[in-house]
Amino acid sequence: MTPGTIKNAQRDAELAGAAAASALAAALARLGIVLPSLRSSSPVNGHGFVELGGCSAALASQLAQRIDDAASAQEASQTEAER
Repeated sequence: MTPGTIKNAQRDAELAGAAAASALAAALARLGIVLPSLRSSSPVNGHGFVELGGCSAALASQLAQRIDDAASAQEASQTEAER
């Protein structure tokens, strides 16, 4: 790889991490959940990286419940579609 290619790959990975962090923050906000430490970070192994950070136990429980609810709804929808 040339230095320019490496620089472009680094920039692309940084942009991917920033976009993913922003998309996740927006999706969580729709559920009324804000992870206070959520942010993009330096790329890892050439890939965008997002740090979720820490949060209170109550917030983690709320997030787990929302994810579980969504998974249950998805399973129900798939079961219905298979009928």
